[in-house]
Amino acid sequence: MTFPVTRPRRKRQGGNALIEFALAFGFLFPVLTGTFQFGYAFFVYNELQNAVRQGARYAAYKTYDSSSATPSTTFANSVKNAVVYGNPAGGTTPIAPSLTTANVNLQVTFTSGVPEMMTVSIQNYTLDAFLRTFSISKPAASFSYVGVYAP
Repeated sequence: MTFPVTRPRRKRQGGNALIEFALAFGFLFPVLTGTFQFGYAFFVYNELQNAVRQGARYAAYKTYDSSSATPSTTFANSVKNAVVYGNPAGGTTPIAPSLTTANVNLQVTFTSGVPEMMTVSIQNYTLDAFLRTFSISKPAASFSYVGVYAP
């Protein structure tokens, strides 16, 4: 006696996979987009923090040529250029998108008629991320002045 060979029926699951993908995509896309946006904002903030530290360090060693807490235009511009472009002489490409010297604030603290502290900070910087715009005014760095004071 021979038995007829039967083939198992194939179930159609193409529609199920499409529905599962649509449900998973609706959840995963916002999560991945948010992760990317946060990572990018964190990266730019880190770049700003490094630039501010380098600018404050540069200001702490540069010869200070003003007799008051208001720095000379030459001193202030070279510090701001060091922050924005990584070069005191200036440049064309800022270290962060749309960062300008207007976003850099330099504050000189005087004690007993001599400069004691150089503080460099970023103010009113706008970061255009993927889906949102952030306003950043936080990174700041201070270094004790150890340069030559020659007003």
